Amino acid sequence: MNLNRLASATALATTLFLSPAAWAQTASDPQTTAGSQDVGTAPAEASPTQTASDEQDGGGEVVVTGSRIRRTEADSAVPVTVVNDREIQATGLSNVGDILRQLPSVGLGSTRTNTNFLTSGTGISALDLRALGSSRTLTLVNGRRFIGGFAGDSSVDTNNIPTDFVERIDVVTGGNSAVYGSDAVAGVINYVLRDHIDGITVRAQNGVTERGDGTNHMVSVTAGTALGHDDRGNVMVNYTWDKDNGLFSRNRSISAQDCANLICGPASYSTYAAQGRFQLLGGDDLTARAILPGRNSIFTFNPDNSVVNGFPVGYGYNRNNDRYISTPVERQLVSGVANYKVSDSVTAFVEATYSHVKSNASLEPSALGNADIGVDGIGIDNPFIPASVAAAIAAANSDANPDNDVSTIGFRRRSNGIFDRSNRVSRDTWRVATGLKGDLGKFNWDATYVFGHLRDFNSTEDVDITRYANALNAIRVGPGNVVGTDIICRDVAARAQGCIPLNLFGYNTVDPRAASYVQAVVPKSEDIRNTEHVVTASIGGPLASLWAGDVQAVIGGEYRKEKTNDDLDILTNTGQNSGNQVSDLVGSFDVKEVFGELSIPLLRDMSFTRYFGLNGAARYSDYSTIGHVFSWNAGAEWEVLKGLRFRGNYAVANRAPNTSELFSTPSETFAAVADPCDGITASDSSATAVACRRIAPIGAFFAANPNGTFQYSLSDLQSINGFTGGNTALKEETGKTYTLGVTYTPAYIPGLLFTADYYNIKIEDAISTIGRSRSIQQCLLTGAPVYCDNVYRSATTGFVTRVDGQLINTSTYKTSGIDFVLRYNRDLNLLGPDSLALDFRYTHLFHYITQGDPSDEAVDYAGTFGYGFSRDRFNVRATYSLDDVSFSWQTQFLSGGPYTLNFASNDPAVQALNNVKDYWLHNAQLRWDIDKRFSFYVNVDNVLDKKPQYLPGAPFGTPTGLETAADFDLYGRRYTMGVKVAF
Repeated sequence: MNLNRLASATALATTLFLSPAAWAQTASDPQTTAGSQDVGTAPAEASPTQTASDEQDGGGEVVVTGSRIRRTEADSAVPVTVVNDREIQATGLSNVGDILRQLPSVGLGSTRTNTNFLTSGTGISALDLRALGSSRTLTLVNGRRFIGGFAGDSSVDTNNIPTDFVERIDVVTGGNSAVYGSDAVAGVINYVLRDHIDGITVRAQNGVTERGDGTNHMVSVTAGTALGHDDRGNVMVNYTWDKDNGLFSRNRSISAQDCANLICGPASYSTYAAQGRFQLLGGDDLTARAILPGRNSIFTFNPDNSVVNGFPVGYGYNRNNDRYISTPVERQLVSGVANYKVSDSVTAFVEATYSHVKSNASLEPSALGNADIGVDGIGIDNPFIPASVAAAIAAANSDANPDNDVSTIGFRRRSNGIFDRSNRVSRDTWRVATGLKGDLGKFNWDATYVFGHLRDFNSTEDVDITRYANALNAIRVGPGNVVGTDIICRDVAARAQGCIPLNLFGYNTVDPRAASYVQAVVPKSEDIRNTEHVVTASIGGPLASLWAGDVQAVIGGEYRKEKTNDDLDILTNTGQNSGNQVSDLVGSFDVKEVFGELSIPLLRDMSFTRYFGLNGAARYSDYSTIGHVFSWNAGAEWEVLKGLRFRGNYAVANRAPNTSELFSTPSETFAAVADPCDGITASDSSATAVACRRIAPIGAFFAANPNGTFQYSLSDLQSINGFTGGNTALKEETGKTYTLGVTYTPAYIPGLLFTADYYNIKIEDAISTIGRSRSIQQCLLTGAPVYCDNVYRSATTGFVTRVDGQLINTSTYKTSGIDFVLRYNRDLNLLGPDSLALDFRYTHLFHYITQGDPSDEAVDYAGTFGYGFSRDRFNVRATYSLDDVSFSWQTQFLSGGPYTLNFASNDPAVQALNNVKDYWLHNAQLRWDIDKRFSFYVNVDNVLDKKPQYLPGAPFGTPTGLETAADFDLYGRRYTMGVKVAF
């Protein structure tokens, strides 16, 4: 999409709105006062037809997200996007995460459509501002922290936010650590809850796709009442139940079968087949023995379990038949808010949330081969070997040619009938925020304690590889074929423990008793517990009076402690099941912080300056893990004319390493690496060879062997180990953000708001890893410690003996762009009491640059396709209302581009797949508010039934089971019907 064309169109639309008539509208003066963290009226992007007094009784000053200083006006010193209750209701969506992903500033994050293959986190919904990573987005509820949803991570699971309790959602661009602390590097999302409800409201809805699947259901009950003498308090509660039944890959033609490049169907099926794929092997190096008819070494089975020599096309396994496009999620949430005026100047409050979330993955049976079990193969005396194969082995082993001899049968097979590896999740989250707030003369204060706890229990089935090997090692002891009687496990001790032989040859051949035996005695599980304690106190008010107004200030302190215990089952800890060996994660940290803010008015009511002021914030943090950190920001506001305001802000923010990054136990790995020194000679003049010969042992080798070649043996290469995992030496990431913007709310066009904000975010020392082979190469060429600290060489031979790939502060991210907002609300009076509301949000991305390490090439991904990467993205909603009926139409747009940057394929047709076209999506809602007590609504999402573009996982790396990108709508046209009743 061409930015100039859009700007021209916007200018034309604005010109049409600028009719000669001048409508009066009162604009508030930009006075500010400092205060507590209560959040009331919406900030900069609030509907311009609303004022503070519309949303808060008494029209008092409120805290705008992005600052703790109270303001009377709707303007904010930093760019804030607001999603209000009207917009939330218009989407018909039950999860606030799905609602916010429609914003142009929000990346994809974690969703139901890309968490099916996670070992933990299945069904989680985590938001990702500017596509800089969910861990760099700080999520708040009423301006206070919420417990993280992943093990040892601050990313919040939006499944825990009750949608019907939310009054509005504020999204702040850029660093805000000086105000809120760590993690606010990409920005802040603040869910502002309702603070007063009278009566009972029930909302229920059901949704289904046009194809009759992907059903979802929701019931929400919200109640509130005043409390105490003279209604000094109030209490609100909400119960929400919703269930999304998910969607199988097989239910959509694009993903019904495994795909690779241009081919979907049997030719792309996995060779880990349900009936098994077997290969005859022999010799010391276990090479293939092609002794079967047709000179085959491989055999498999027909559906009737007759032997097939070779492995024909179509005999593999269609994995997509078992996978999910979208995982099912069922939520139950109970939330409550209570406020009580202890005195005229002191109010006590409490917010409480409990959520129980269930989800599950659906994966194809695990693919296991003999190497995964730690055996060379199945013994040639195994009684389950088909007769024709056994005869061929006997003939080959009895002839005079030892090169034909077969010693074992290698295998690869799906574990169908043995165990189900699909993850099942039960997730419980508790959060309580309580405290006191009040006034002290001209000052106001608050003191808050927040407690959060997550228990995320993940369970699945797996095998004990020792038992699996025992069950494969079967012998015949009787004349019949009765498993457990005539055919038994060879190992006596294993038989004593209940070993039953495992027959892998063919379809449905596994004895249930054998499956039960080989399954892990200790079920595979992961029990995650996150705990958070936060104590905050602040006080604010006017410090001094200047010619332009009061200098406002806030000072405060905060203490936060976070702890994670990620407890894995003992077989995972010891590497005795089919997965990798992984240790438990146990870690904690605390941080003590002091913070402050200032707002200084400098000029007022002068020529071309109705208001000019400066603002700033600072926070000093003392972490138990990384020591001292300082964050700050500074900005200015300039209202040139009534309704025309410019703003700018510069911020230095931080993200401290979380407990997972710090304390994940390093795990040993023997993954293959390449040393550029391998194979060099004394005459090699390349820069790499010269650097290699500078290494003392290698130089000594060539001094003694001038005509020799420095060369590794196979055993040398296979013995190179290394460690990956957490790193307690990590330091904080640093984000530097500046924003420049303008807001325009002309008095002569009531209901019009226009904002434009340029943002520029740079994150340095981002926590990441460096590839182990790259560390070896760059250590030779640069000698930089960031690489060389990972590489260990033998002081005797010069051979690499160990290369680590632990987390370090090494990467850099840079992103910049401009956000536009146009909101317009107007009474039309054309057909009666009718009105029009327009909400338009647009982001143009200039750059999205990543650099993996200091010597790596910086790569700009701006203009590739996807949330956070498309060059242009907008979301526009127009709502026409007449009496009690309203019709809303929403259009979402993602500009096209290459899906994978610098993608190359020798096949022009595959290359063409990488070019994604502009993507348009349309949604609609019809709503009838029959009276103040009863509403009925119908939503149609993806009205035009827009199909996703084919982007197979091979070679594009799209989420498994989709064969396209999760940035597209994956369901097709779908319908939602709902009712809302108030009592």
